Amino acid sequence: MKEEEVINLSKKFNFNPLEVIPLKREASGREYWRIINDAKETIILCYLDPNEGDHENFINISNELKRNHISGVDIIHHDKQAGVTIQEDLGDKDLISIFNDDNKKELIERSIKLLIKLQESEIKNLEEFSKEDLINQMSLFDKVFCQKFLNLASDKSINDLISITIDKLYQHPWVNCHFDFERRNLVLDKNNHLTVIDYQDMKKGPIGIDMAGILVDHYFEADISNIKSFLNFFSTNVKSEYSDDACFEFTRWGCIQRNLRILGTLSDLYLTKDRSFRLKDMPLILKNLIKMIPEEHSSKLFLEQEVQPLLSKTVEQL
Repeated sequence: MKEEEVINLSKKFNFNPLEVIPLKREASGREYWRIINDAKETIILCYLDPNEGDHENFINISNELKRNHISGVDIIHHDKQAGVTIQEDLGDKDLISIFNDDNKKELIERSIKLLIKLQESEIKNLEEFSKEDLINQMSLFDKVFCQKFLNLASDKSINDLISITIDKLYQHPWVNCHFDFERRNLVLDKNNHLTVIDYQDMKKGPIGIDMAGILVDHYFEADISNIKSFLNFFSTNVKSEYSDDACFEFTRWGCIQRNLRILGTLSDLYLTKDRSFRLKDMPLILKNLIKMIPEEHSSKLFLEQEVQPLLSKTVEQL
């Protein structure tokens, strides 16, 4: 959207703008703008082209989170035809912005507690990820990331990895799955409450996908020792009884599904819509994927020797 369009929409919803500030554009196509009026009040306008989707899931889940006493986003206004929601302004303290060595442990533990509450709550009318959904998402890694983005021939080890991953995920517990539970989507609000955002894709899914989201971060190299330490914290706080080893396996295979999917999705967004804003993150996403794949699996060697050097070279040239 152009700034003028945002100003006009703001006026339409009786929020007279003094200033509008672009915040971010998500892979989903959602655009976020901060609007400041002459009384120095602020709101967030979220726009999604109605031809690309709607806000219905986000609104329904927002209501369910509130019913379960989980801090989510308050929706002030929704115009389906315009593709707009007006939301409360939570501020700029997302966990990426405020994360440091001094607060890292506390913030991850708070995030884990929030994740547990999210997983254990009754969220009504949630759909379930299908096996086809999860497989197709991972297959983007081979079909788009390798073959189209890197111009690299397919390798059977990747198809085998996808097959093993889907089998493992169906052996794991299924819970409420945010599907992008990472520091970008966790915000400390004005009252210092940890708040979850961008949950429109939530469904019932494998427990490890969100565990991987917060513990196998896209912006830090994965540290297995630290991951296991935080998984011990998870296992001691969750109601169900899971061993530390089981929690690591949940996270391992959740990470593999997640990172294969994200590398494929980011490549597709670049190739089809010229969205390059996350390409710089891809080498570390791949590196963490490699680290989480079991040592004995043949895909590890293919990714290290063939894919990793080619990705680094490709990103440098873009």
